Amino acid sequence: MRTKLVKGAFGVLILVSGMLLVGPATVGVVPAEASSQGAHMMIHRSTSLDAASTAIPTPGQPTVSDSAQSTVRTSSSTNKAESVSMATSNCDGCSGVATTFQVVYFDGKVANADNSAVAWSSCAGCSSSAVAVQLVVARRATQLNVNNRALALNVECTECTTSSAAIQFVISGGTRRDLSAQAKDMISQIQTELGQRLQNTPRSQGLQRSAPLAKSLTDDTAARLAQIILKDVGASSVQRNIDVRSGQ
Repeated sequence: MRTKLVKGAFGVLILVSGMLLVGPATVGVVPAEASSQGAHMMIHRSTSLDAASTAIPTPGQPTVSDSAQSTVRTSSSTNKAESVSMATSNCDGCSGVATTFQVVYFDGKVANADNSAVAWSSCAGCSSSAVAVQLVVARRATQLNVNNRALALNVECTECTTSSAAIQFVISGGTRRDLSAQAKDMISQIQTELGQRLQNTPRSQGLQRSAPLAKSLTDDTAARLAQIILKDVGASSVQRNIDVRSGQ
């Protein structure tokens, strides 16, 4: 039974990551700069319409954080932007935190975007948290195809903390002002804070308490981010799509 459950969980993760490998070609991409911080904290900045972070701790590296940031622009109606954050732990006492923040500008009439956060744990006293934040700016779009989803799984876990939060913002119409670098930094910091707070949710609380707490933390974070976005780009409104999951 354990083998089947583990294979099933890995199957979900492979399916989500497969979305990144077959993404469409990029058109009109805004360049982004790559950098890394520390041995256990990697920050990737992508120039692709796909943005992904993956945190996978091991016994030799029990604490891992991974972060991806991306700003892209496209005018193609066939291109899809995909933002994915995945954290998995399968070693006792390990912890993994993954965060992805993507801003994508669609200059055409059609906007296609997916935002996903996946966390998976199979161990004792471990934690996995994934946070994916995506801002879709489609001021000329007459057709919006956007999806936002989170998934959190525990497979024979003992005192595990497994949480995922997917937060998607959509702006259509309005001003042409782009999100500033300062606003991006603020959003990234707040997102990282959410990932750490989800990870540090007391394991002893159980799902009945941890799930509402994770939702409350994510809702509060989304509200803070919405205020930053609205003020910075001068928009009158922003659509919020929020999905929060806790492992069970």
